[in-house]
Amino acid sequence: MRIAVSSSTFRRPLEAGELTQLEWVERCASELGVDGVVAAVSDFPRFDDEYVAQLRKVAIDLGIVPFGIDAPGLLDPAGDPVAIEHAVAVARGFGAAVLRTTPPVPGEVPPATFIETVRVAKVLSRAVKAANVTVVVTTAPGSIAEDLGALRRLLKDADSAWLRPCPTALLEPAQIGAKDRFPAFVATPADDPAAVAERAARAWVILDAPAAERPWDVVRDAIAALRH
Repeated sequence: MRIAVSSSTFRRPLEAGELTQLEWVERCASELGVDGVVAAVSDFPRFDDEYVAQLRKVAIDLGIVPFGIDAPGLLDPAGDPVAIEHAVAVARGFGAAVLRTTPPVPGEVPPATFIETVRVAKVLSRAVKAANVTVVVTTAPGSIAEDLGALRRLLKDADSAWLRPCPTALLEPAQIGAKDRFPAFVATPADDPAAVAERAARAWVILDAPAAERPWDVVRDAIAALRH
């Protein structure tokens, strides 16, 4: 199991200016000893090529993988189309293996939202294919893909090898098919570490946690439990 820490837990110090993104990457390597990082687009102070390349270099120099970029809402039909181009450019500059996003809410006419989401998914697929980045889509409460079954239906209609599910690491074995190869699983500090370790033994785990008062302690304890 390889663990990539999401910047979601560190949103408060990042937004408050108490922690820079470069410092976050450095401390993830030196204090947490993680395998990789997933940086949210919203946490970038700048988007010029020089800065994004510097962030990538810092990660690689410290021996961790610039695994992913978080960009929620890219499949939202009501979203700004420029957001896709922007997120893909950041992912490419960061050298990310994956670009993680979320499905939209159903809207007033859920079937129409589904159809429009499939259309947007095809646009996103073409963009990431050109950048050689895989999109991983999580399930989300209140969205058109609340569970893995619904997410699979959405991605099946999108019909692209560049869009893949990113399920919870607590997924029941019966939900995993013989041909399933998930690029990553999602886990939280509240999850049973033994169950997570068993499910994602040969995969990447993106560790998410709500913004916390003591984020470094929360994540450090979660990583220790997963590797125990």
